Amino acid sequence: MKRTIVLGVLLGVFIFAGVYAHAETVIKYAHWNALPQDPYNYVKAFEEKNPDIKVEFIQIPEAEYSQKLRSMAMTGTAPDVLCLWEADLADFVRAGWVLSLDAYIKESKELSLDDFIPAVKQLMELQGSLYGLPWCFATEIAYYNKDLFDKAGVAYPGMDWTWEDFENMAKKLTVESEGKVVQWGCDAIGFQGLWYSLAGTFGDAIVDQEGRFSMGSGTKEFLNRWVSLTNAKVVASPQVTTSGVVSADLFMAGRAAMAFNGSWMTSVYKDITDFSWDIMPLPKAKRSYSTLHTGFFAINARSEAKDAVWKFIEFCMSEEGQELINKAYSNPSARLSVLKKGYYKVEGPKGPRNWDAIERTAEFAEWGYVLLPPGLTFDIVKDFNAAVLGQMSVDDAVQQAIEKAIDILGEERVATE
Repeated sequence: MKRTIVLGVLLGVFIFAGVYAHAETVIKYAHWNALPQDPYNYVKAFEEKNPDIKVEFIQIPEAEYSQKLRSMAMTGTAPDVLCLWEADLADFVRAGWVLSLDAYIKESKELSLDDFIPAVKQLMELQGSLYGLPWCFATEIAYYNKDLFDKAGVAYPGMDWTWEDFENMAKKLTVESEGKVVQWGCDAIGFQGLWYSLAGTFGDAIVDQEGRFSMGSGTKEFLNRWVSLTNAKVVASPQVTTSGVVSADLFMAGRAAMAFNGSWMTSVYKDITDFSWDIMPLPKAKRSYSTLHTGFFAINARSEAKDAVWKFIEFCMSEEGQELINKAYSNPSARLSVLKKGYYKVEGPKGPRNWDAIERTAEFAEWGYVLLPPGLTFDIVKDFNAAVLGQMSVDDAVQQAIEKAIDILGEERVATE
């Protein structure tokens, strides 16, 4: 009897020890997007490969996302895995809320810094270390209506087209009837990032190597040219709502031969059936430039499961994880080897076809203005629109931009020419 009891006790101990040894690690992960359904649910795919780690997903509405994460970080309740917006990453780094990933990358058999788009290393140099990895990215590109180009006998833009090429094309593609423009050479600027990207092509750093706001002569040259084209009725006048957003999309309506917009619009324009269209990098002025948009996978410095968090991030950045994320959200990977696989591509019956435009843009695009406080950059765009509408001079708009930057960032974070 005693032998039976002893064996029973020992068996119970072994079972308990086995259960304890295989105890599940739970990590919390926050994002503004809902998780995609199968077969693209990357969290589910990770858990299937790592049954000892459970990912507790937290969706925070996009409008509340930034402030909510900041509040959680200040109170020590932030999730283990953070997907931080660009300006938030910089602030989280300064506050010591996120962990350097340098050691993890160095030991990783899956990831290498040499396999990331150049902007990742640039940000690492700016912040002194690698604190986040882009879960995917979007950028700004040019769109053009091939049917309208063909009808006017105008050659399509090339991969290395210039600002002068753009202006000449836009003028030839503008059509008036009875004193009214019925076809615009180019649509108005609708997305705020384009103001910074196009100004950047004229040489302004936007955010320099020291992380300072830097806009001046290049921005003035761009705005003066854009005002001139608008006044000549070659570029459509902005139709700005009270929220500061352009309300019309003349390109999609077939009434503008060209448009500048985010790469994410490829998944919207794919439904166009009335005309053929394609994409190109933004035209070059003094240099090629565009802005990158993303979220960065980061490790909460207070997490008690840092290795498990890295395991999750490493999976998400692996080719398997990136394929799922790229296909789910139609955004390309910041890993060069995965970017070339084209998992993000979504083509419609009429376009796009020139996906090389995305890869080319990734070679020179920077994080730029997105590293700055959104309230500042949004407010500056209102002044740019006012300059185009003739409500203030270009010089005053740029000067006000600099003054607003100094007021919010401080003089030490604003470069002066």
